[in-house]
Amino acid sequence: MNKFDEYAHRYDMNIPEINYKYHHSYRVMDNMIVLAKNMNLSYCEIKIAKVIGLLHDIGRFEQFKRYQSFKDNYLDHADYGVEVIKKEKILDTFDIPKEDYEVVYKAIKNHNKYAIEPGLNRKELLFAKLIRDADKLDILYALSNPELKNIIREDDSTISKKVNDEFFANKQVVRDYQETFNENIVVIFSFAYDFNFNLSLDMLNYENYYDKIYARLDKKDMFKKYIDHVKEYIRERTE
Repeated sequence: MNKFDEYAHRYDMNIPEINYKYHHSYRVMDNMIVLAKNMNLSYCEIKIAKVIGLLHDIGRFEQFKRYQSFKDNYLDHADYGVEVIKKEKILDTFDIPKEDYEVVYKAIKNHNKYAIEPGLNRKELLFAKLIRDADKLDILYALSNPELKNIIREDDSTISKKVNDEFFANKQVVRDYQETFNENIVVIFSFAYDFNFNLSLDMLNYENYYDKIYARLDKKDMFKKYIDHVKEYIRERTE
């Protein structure tokens, strides 16, 4: 059992949210490996990518235990996760150079923020971008898979002007703008605008995540203009 498993299993894996985050961590790790290999990163860099993917949500377990919620306004799980990794000396148990520990910390700290903080060096920025893409890919996979997310909640609300303005300007919609379940769906469709690498968009396209999510919606007429717009954006970026 690696140090991540040992830490995660201090929490009750019978709780669906805890179990989900445990398996999400391994799927994101796999996404990181695929991205890193396809970008021809070095063997050492692939190991760093693997560790970042596995550990990126380690702060989620305590967050949910304390608050029964994954809302970061209660506890920022990325910032807290870095604290856990340092306190538990988790990186000492993985085969990566100590000089790259800060790369791991910066990537995990930035994976859940609206934008990556300024001032990162080239290597720190690369891995911060990688984990943001790998994480979003798995979130979209889960939403496209009824076995993992058995319902995508909708309501009778309309979409606000500020959400529409952001979305159709090809910007990832600010989470704070989201006030309804329907606006949450628009936020999900806007993830594509924040992907850093065309390879990530190729993976999204290959798996048809957006089409699968759209197929699960009841209010298809409402959301058609959003999926059409974002799919055209993806097509233009990747053609």
